[in-house]
Amino acid sequence: MTAARSDRGRVSVFIAVALVGVLVVIGLTFDGIGRIRAYQRAANIAAEAARAGGQAINVADAIAGTPATVDVAAATSAALAFIDNLDDPTIVDRAVSLGEDDDGNESTQFLRVTVTISYDAAMLDFFGFDDTYPAEAEATVELVTTTNATS
Repeated sequence: MTAARSDRGRVSVFIAVALVGVLVVIGLTFDGIGRIRAYQRAANIAAEAARAGGQAINVADAIAGTPATVDVAAATSAALAFIDNLDDPTIVDRAVSLGEDDDGNESTQFLRVTVTISYDAAMLDFFGFDDTYPAEAEATVELVTTTNATS
């Protein structure tokens, strides 16, 4: 009679291999969601900075009672100041630019704010993936003023 070979230990190897796969999936999910949140945060910061810049009017004209006009230099400064006042160490780059509409119409100006933040991977760096990832977002606001003249 031959002795039957033992199956002891075979399940342990399967569990060890499967556990590594499960951890990678958990890491991908966790850091994937973290990167999506980083993109959302960058978009929120860019949108709020563009909003802050879009509210900059020429104060001297407004005080004098003339129709309000946009102060382009103040709009750029306000957008940059909003980002700088956040004092967020994850913000690695920010830019503010002025432009015209797609038709080249100079009477319509846009303030474009671009923000790049870095996301620090929590789990995937253990598996050899990059440790940090950039998340860039852009927001654009049209610089216009309105008057509510009623007759």
